[in-house]
Amino acid sequence: MIQTASPFKFLDSYEEDDIEVFFGREKETEDMYDALSGVKHLLVYGPSGVGKTSLVECGLRNQFSDADWYALTIRRGNNIITSVYSEINKALDHKFGIDPTTGRPREPDISFSKAVEHLFSERYQPIYLIFDQFEELLIANDDAEKKEFFKQLNQLIRYKIPCRVLLIIREEFIGHLSEYEYICPSIFDHRFRLEKMRVLDVKTVILKMLEAPRYQDYFTVKDSELLAEGILSKLPDRHQEIELAHVQVFLSELWERASRERTNGGLPLLHPGIVRENDNLAGVLDSFLKKQLKELEPVYGEGACLETLAKMISEKHTKLQMSESRLAQELATEGVSIKKPLSGLLAELASRRIIRSLKSEEETQYEISHDILALVVGQNLTEEMKLRERASEVYRVYKDRQGLLSQDDLDHLRMYQKYRDYPEDLKQLVLSSKSKLESQQQEELRKTKYRLRIVLFLCLLAMIAGVAAFVSWKLAVNKTREANKNLVKAYEAEIQRHRREVDIASSNIASLEQFMVSFDTNQSTTERIGNDVLQIEKAKKNNLLHQIDSLENLIVIINSDKKLWQQ
Repeated sequence: MIQTASPFKFLDSYEEDDIEVFFGREKETEDMYDALSGVKHLLVYGPSGVGKTSLVECGLRNQFSDADWYALTIRRGNNIITSVYSEINKALDHKFGIDPTTGRPREPDISFSKAVEHLFSERYQPIYLIFDQFEELLIANDDAEKKEFFKQLNQLIRYKIPCRVLLIIREEFIGHLSEYEYICPSIFDHRFRLEKMRVLDVKTVILKMLEAPRYQDYFTVKDSELLAEGILSKLPDRHQEIELAHVQVFLSELWERASRERTNGGLPLLHPGIVRENDNLAGVLDSFLKKQLKELEPVYGEGACLETLAKMISEKHTKLQMSESRLAQELATEGVSIKKPLSGLLAELASRRIIRSLKSEEETQYEISHDILALVVGQNLTEEMKLRERASEVYRVYKDRQGLLSQDDLDHLRMYQKYRDYPEDLKQLVLSSKSKLESQQQEELRKTKYRLRIVLFLCLLAMIAGVAAFVSWKLAVNKTREANKNLVKAYEAEIQRHRREVDIASSNIASLEQFMVSFDTNQSTTERIGNDVLQIEKAKKNNLLHQIDSLENLIVIINSDKKLWQQ
């Protein structure tokens, strides 16, 4: 374990008294001093771990004499408005009354400007309000708190009292400020960006730290040039930029190794040989965290330490301030059990420089020692922790929705409920939505039943009409069959009659032909008359035969139709 006796800053920010070991930021310190000249507020931003707070609290602070600098460093805590009043009131000799319920001045006319004016009237020094970790406000869920802050800030930077405001923020959150630019139009006017150090500059810083007089009582150095080269060789890419926080943690690790190697009670010796082949400068924090958690798990229980640290980071993996009582409550809500008292775990984490305590008038607050370590904690969350984290994000989105939830919304939320229970306000929204959906389903069921009854009634009518049509059709078919049957009988009777007449005509023709043979050929008149009668009888016979054929054809047709009707 890295001992607290390590002289290096580890993850702590540099403060005013650390100026003798604050290396590599001389130019940036002068540039920030110039950027602050003649302005009432300055937005200081840059990547996490770049050293923004150290540059302000150590570099910039030492540019001013005590007569020209009285600074209050303010963090959001539970509410940035009450934190501002609390910090100013602590600095006052003649304090104004604070309502213990609201955390605000009892006199409603005391604004930020008035409170700072009270402080200046006692100190007669320019007041500097340094809002560190300002992104904590921007990622908070209280929009009213943000609007009030920017309104009061806009008034303060236009107030007559000599007061300057520094907002220190990680650059990935700077875009959030645009949402409140309409309240404080000058918020982006004065900015200062701090960049990461180049590798060559980091090497210079390492050499200066190894040779600094302040550290000579803690270790000795052999081949500092080779040691610095060895440290930087553990970067994945020699051309990339680097966070100084990683270097500080790695130097502390090397100091621990040297402490274990020393003999006869001498000072630890830092030399190139203590840099190992598998060291990784970019992953040193991850290795450090895993090592500490592994050592603590047998004492406090599997997962207990990581669960505790997880409560101290936001969904964006920035650090949060938490009291012991609040931590205990949230761990109990998640069903996390710790083998030993939480107070002991917090003390152990603080001794290992993973977290630090912040004194408060109410209750001691704890936070992870650096945002870059908070990010590493976030990267080490288990899948279940990530799902709980995701559940919180999803719940917040649905909680802010207008109106009731749909069935798809409820189905989506149900996926996360087993990882984290609904907060009370969302639970009420879910219950109201379910009740409304059930009412809608009952109403839809009632309408469906009504429509079904109508459809069934119409189907019944159609069935009755179909049966009636079928019966009518059947009757018509039967009538047609009967009519055709009678017609066939009539045609058959007619054919029989015509055949009898044909037989008579045939007999008559035969008699006439015989009669004609018996006449004398000279009897022309009688012969002519007989021929005429014979022709008439033959014509009559042919006509009858033709009618018989026609009637027989009609019977064939009728019988064909009969077969079709039967089908």
